[in-house]
Amino acid sequence: MSFDDEIDDRRRQFALFRHAVVAELDAESLPRGELSARVEQLSQVMWRLPSGQERRFSVRTLWQWWIDYKQEGLEGLVPESRKSGPREITPELLEAAIAARKEIPSRSTATIIDVLELKGLAPRGKLKRSTLDRCFAAAGCSRRILKTMGSKVFTRLLFSRPNQFWIGDYHEAPILWDPVRERFLTVHLSAFLDHFSKVCVHGHWYRNEQIFTLDDTLKRAFLTRGLCDKLYVDNGPTYRSGDFAFACEHLGVRMVHSKAHTSEGRGTIERFNRSVADGFEPEARAVKIESLEQLNLCFEAWLDRRYHLVAHGTTGQPPLDRFAQPGFTPRFPDPVLLQDIFRMRVKRRVHPKTVTVEIEGRAFQCESFLRNRWVRVYYDPFDLKDVLVFLNGKRVQRAFPQKVNSPQPTPERPIASPPSFDYLGALRAEFDRRIALSARHLSLSEWKPSADFTLKPFLDLCAQMLGKDLSPYEREELTRSFNGVGPFAEKTARLALEHALKLRGRGLHVSVYSHYLKHFHLAALNANQE
Repeated sequence: MSFDDEIDDRRRQFALFRHAVVAELDAESLPRGELSARVEQLSQVMWRLPSGQERRFSVRTLWQWWIDYKQEGLEGLVPESRKSGPREITPELLEAAIAARKEIPSRSTATIIDVLELKGLAPRGKLKRSTLDRCFAAAGCSRRILKTMGSKVFTRLLFSRPNQFWIGDYHEAPILWDPVRERFLTVHLSAFLDHFSKVCVHGHWYRNEQIFTLDDTLKRAFLTRGLCDKLYVDNGPTYRSGDFAFACEHLGVRMVHSKAHTSEGRGTIERFNRSVADGFEPEARAVKIESLEQLNLCFEAWLDRRYHLVAHGTTGQPPLDRFAQPGFTPRFPDPVLLQDIFRMRVKRRVHPKTVTVEIEGRAFQCESFLRNRWVRVYYDPFDLKDVLVFLNGKRVQRAFPQKVNSPQPTPERPIASPPSFDYLGALRAEFDRRIALSARHLSLSEWKPSADFTLKPFLDLCAQMLGKDLSPYEREELTRSFNGVGPFAEKTARLALEHALKLRGRGLHVSVYSHYLKHFHLAALNANQE
């Protein structure tokens, strides 16, 4: 449709509007006196024009419309078209403006106006850019017609499955209520959108747009929806962080930055931000949410119960239904690896006395050999249960918060290499041999298993012989011996405990007595086999 066609449509709408007004006079054949009174009444009515404005019309105007309608019908009510151009643009001025545009086709209209004013052809401040642009379009020399502006063609992005292409962006809004100052504070929404399904893989409100907020959002998105193939972000300083690029590369996610001053491919996330502004922000401001945590809880509910369940205008499906494609399985990362990759990195000196490093006001205990040395600490500002300590590019330890009023941990002693002679093993073999020799002179050849001597009588016998009530761990140890080596004979068990009490005494660990029970039982088995 050309510019003249648009003007004709406007004139046609005004003609129909005028006909609706004079129809009030043509409804009945009124005498002239009553017709005049009716025209006077209509002049007091506030009419809404096709352009949306409201105004009244004088009695003279209404009479003229009535006369034109009676003489020419509906065509008489069509407003006259303006054949000439704007009064402030003379033919000479327009010719000079067109020459300036053709001289340099990419020259802006504002520059052309400045040139005309400097030449003295146009009064300063009288010529408007929009007016001159309309004249250029009518003359066929606008920058769009000359293809010096707006000539780029944008390609529509299309993908075949979820998690192929994610778009990330920040959106800010004053929706967090501050009861002290009685005003709304501006908070920032960090969100990532799956282009195929339009699902918001994760969105979270923060107080700023620092790198750790971006890491936290993307980490939650990967754990919730799986890893994406490509990540599309703008050129903001947060998205340009080296740590962020390293994390994406380590996870096999290709990161792409949009070109400066170009919004190609970002329409999806911008439309989502507008949905948030229209659907969520008015409700949040109405209830005056004071806590950032409560704001995020409400936003999560709005996403899952409203945005994700309403059919999207582009796909025709609710985002959650489109994300759940048959045969599609997300590629989830290792949670521990993901936690470590998205940690913040800072340099700290280990305290010379407490041997700790301080992160976000909390002290973390380090190894003693790191005392007074510079280390690099990796931490998650949203989860300070531990930090990773690196020295000279190598990971040294996972440090935990220092316990208040607790003694300092003793340093671990170095582990010696296995000796050529197992001294402790030889002592143990000698100890077992002496027990077997001491039991050999006992009469064990009459050992026979008894069905009456079950676990409970065995434990009662042990408690009686040891002279105390067995604790839970002692009962567990003796039960393990009975089930693993036994069943024991009552006579053998009694002899073993008597022998242990004579040689070692009371009050020892239950494993000592269990050891005697096992050896006497095995000796009795060998005696019966011989």
